[in-house]
Amino acid sequence: MKTVIAGMILGLVGASAALAGPHLDGKVYAPYVENGVFELEARGAQVNGGPLDGARTTVLEAEYGFSDRLSVALVAPIANDPGKGAKLQGVGVEGVYYLGQIPKLGIDVGLYGEYLGGVNGGEEVVEAKLLLAKRSGPFEGVLNLVVERPLNVPSERFANYSYAAAATWEVADHLRLGVESFGDLGDDYGLKSGGAYAGPVAQWEFHPKGAPLEIELRASWLAALGSSRDDADSQVRLSVGLERRF
Repeated sequence: MKTVIAGMILGLVGASAALAGPHLDGKVYAPYVENGVFELEARGAQVNGGPLDGARTTVLEAEYGFSDRLSVALVAPIANDPGKGAKLQGVGVEGVYYLGQIPKLGIDVGLYGEYLGGVNGGEEVVEAKLLLAKRSGPFEGVLNLVVERPLNVPSERFANYSYAAAATWEVADHLRLGVESFGDLGDDYGLKSGGAYAGPVAQWEFHPKGAPLEIELRASWLAALGSSRDDADSQVRLSVGLERRF
């Protein structure tokens, strides 16, 4: 199964055809939920090279696990386009619901939903994701299948389809290394392979001595593939999360 999921991820990473957006606010979501855990997260992504050089987005998120199956979060993306300065794009609410594990396959399944109310000219958006994950020893593979639809843009009253994926291995205590990718899969007018961003990712978790907190750092460098090279050369991503159990 490890080989199957890795093959799915590599197949998606290699997709290249239509123009792909930069996916700067994207994240690879695992379907797992921790009851009673409160998390604050700040994540940022910046485009390097090409017409979008210097564009970046920061997302602030506050999440709480209400049970072993449901977590709810408030989210706020902040866009910073070159020459325009930082601007809050919206405020929204998102939720993750863990459905369970597929018998015999060992694949964990969850659902994600988000409503983002646009501000300062930002889009009002609804988004849904199917969250799939497989764990086997030190390996973890995660695949998100995403559908997103703007609500306040008359010229874009159709859904866009995309994916986010990661495959990581625990190479030392609390340290995971691997690859991740974001890319497009088409829209209501036709499903088709799109451009993508893919590259190495590292994740480190640690507990500060004497503090009831867990800190998670995640960093990646993603190269533009296929038609995404029309937009940029690469992306740099960094996230910091603080977790506490109540």
